[in-house]
Amino acid sequence: MVQRGQSGLEHPMQFTRLLASALATLILVLPSVAQKTPDISIDYGAFAFDASESMVEIYMAIGAASLQYENAERGYQAILPVGLSLWRSTDAALEGTPDSVVWEREIDLAFSVRDTSTLEEGQVFIRQIRVTIPPGEYELRASVLSPDGDRLDAERDLIIPDFAQHESCVFSDITLASTITRSDDREDAFHKNGLSILPNASQLYGMGASSLFYYAEAYNLACAASDGGEYTLLTYVSEANQAAPLPGLQKRSVRQARDIDVLVGSFDVKSLPSGTYFLRFVILNEANEALVEQSRKFFVFNPSVASATAAAQQPRTVFETSGYATMPEEEVSQGLEHARVIATEQETRRIRRMSDLEAQRRFLMEFWQVRDPSPETEENEFRNDFYSRLMYANERYSIRNREGWETDRGQVLVKYGRPTSIEPHLYDSGFKPYEIWVYNSIPGEGEAQFVFADLDGFGDFELVHSTVIGERKLANWLEELANIY
Repeated sequence: MVQRGQSGLEHPMQFTRLLASALATLILVLPSVAQKTPDISIDYGAFAFDASESMVEIYMAIGAASLQYENAERGYQAILPVGLSLWRSTDAALEGTPDSVVWEREIDLAFSVRDTSTLEEGQVFIRQIRVTIPPGEYELRASVLSPDGDRLDAERDLIIPDFAQHESCVFSDITLASTITRSDDREDAFHKNGLSILPNASQLYGMGASSLFYYAEAYNLACAASDGGEYTLLTYVSEANQAAPLPGLQKRSVRQARDIDVLVGSFDVKSLPSGTYFLRFVILNEANEALVEQSRKFFVFNPSVASATAAAQQPRTVFETSGYATMPEEEVSQGLEHARVIATEQETRRIRRMSDLEAQRRFLMEFWQVRDPSPETEENEFRNDFYSRLMYANERYSIRNREGWETDRGQVLVKYGRPTSIEPHLYDSGFKPYEIWVYNSIPGEGEAQFVFADLDGFGDFELVHSTVIGERKLANWLEELANIY
């Protein structure tokens, strides 16, 4: 049950700070260096605003128990100095380093409680700040002044779409919330479109917070409208490695095709086992084909809920009788290199540490089994699809003494699948040859773009820029391709 008053205090669940740090990999979490260092998570959402700017909402969740309080007139009060700034990349270097501030704010956040002895881990204060900025790629920098005077800094990339320039259907970012209620209070910091939306900056649900609320906006819906002026929206929850809806966690609705449609709802996630999931939006045409998609990662912590498929996901074949047990060393080595393309950071570290051949064989068996969408069948569809993309990359992008999957284009294809479209610029005057890959939707990213360029003139197209978090970024990539010509 959410407890919220003038203080904005929220108690969504009894998550420990350790769990929050371990799971919330896509949010900005300031480093903790002492027991009483303020615990703050920061997230954001981008929405259409006008022809030249987009609206960015910055969400902050501050751990109530991590603050230091002093006596106040009515109870206790804590003051937390926070600095926020948005930087745009203008560096001409290939790596592209943000060095131009476009917005900044220094604020003293004040929090009041009646009794500090009742504060528990998991209780958070929620704050939200709105700013309008031109579309583009930015870096959000945040700093907090700790009680001992140390300044703690963190940063994350922001991709702000140009919603006004989209002629086809497009989604805003998805705001994950703890509660959404109807409200006419325009003085409420969380008020928007007749609603009060309390964001969940940690993206964590489960114990004590069984309802996942969501808010999003859809634009330019004429592209999906039927003759009756309606469109079909599919909203559902899926597991992290699967695109299929989970039973009972999907909604299909026929809606009026407006220029802007507000999408609000919730899913009950109390029966989901602990893990990583995606909330997905899909606009369908009359042939039931996806026109545009958007997704948002979230996390569930339900230690009392056992996975209904746990038994089915046990290894179907004992290692000793599997093909992995006798896999030649050369094939094992190659298999590990292939696995690195999609491996998590933890799996990559395991690969680097393993030197024993049998351990490597067991790892490969486990690596593909945990990704098997249908463990009850003999086929591993995920692995088959992976190697189908790898073979396609080899056929199309092999160059000199490098196989196609080892090239930048091949790695992106193997990792994210075939792009929705490829825009070639092989003979543009004054520029190195380049091509732009566009994906309508990448899980957790939404619409994405990759730019590859033949920098040395030998036909090896290198990745110079991407809008995907964690990939190489170069905001002024077009200028760079002209400068180095």
